[in-house]
Amino acid sequence: MKLGFIGTGVISDAMIRGLLSTDDAVSEIVVSRRGREFSQKLATEFDAVRIEDDNQAIMDVADIVFLAVRPQIAEQVLSGLKAPANTQIVSLIATIPIAKLQGWISGGASFDRAIPLPSVAHCNCVTAVYPGAPDVIALFEKLGGAVAADTIDAFDGYAAGSALMATYFEILESSAQWMVAHGSDYADARRYLAALFAGLSDNTIKSPDQSFAALVEGHSTPGGLNEQVAQTFMRQKGGAAIHSALDDVFARIKAASSGS
Repeated sequence: MKLGFIGTGVISDAMIRGLLSTDDAVSEIVVSRRGREFSQKLATEFDAVRIEDDNQAIMDVADIVFLAVRPQIAEQVLSGLKAPANTQIVSLIATIPIAKLQGWISGGASFDRAIPLPSVAHCNCVTAVYPGAPDVIALFEKLGGAVAADTIDAFDGYAAGSALMATYFEILESSAQWMVAHGSDYADARRYLAALFAGLSDNTIKSPDQSFAALVEGHSTPGGLNEQVAQTFMRQKGGAAIHSALDDVFARIKAASSGS
């Protein structure tokens, strides 16, 4: 199988590194020169990676083509390209609907959208895909897993959920600074909290049949410290703040997708 990447940046780099670390039957990966720093480094490190200056040439040879250019220049880069009818195109471009991509790229190819995150480089990221062609799902399963959204609203919901990453680190930073104010060394506090949350994440992944609500209960002894902090968080409208932020991001995604 040959893969193509039009746009070579952080996410393309992560996907390629992840895929080439698996036993996936990828015979060649053709990347565009745009994103010179990444494309040149990939081609130097991996024999399977080849740089191509012509985006149409990438379309012509790849079985699956990933679109990874910035939304602001997507029309300029993609308009006029033609994909063979048996090509599978996967757009990693935020907010651009499939219908718009089909207007830019002729030829009758099949289209999917996906939201891979940088941790695909280590094959431990679950990627949201819409609508979820079998070969696309299979590829992302190699990179840590995939969930196929049934509707575009569900897909945009995953996109909004991915915007929680910085908030996660804000929680860790605030907690570390609080510990420093009470006598901890910052490096020790960081190490402690990182391991704490990594352990919780690992336990969560290994308990797929338990809801998050059940895990809250399982980590909250009645009258205990965990219950106290969780209750304070909810009393201070922490949950409502998260919902409000996600509502705002979801609305922004919808507005950008509609061109309004």
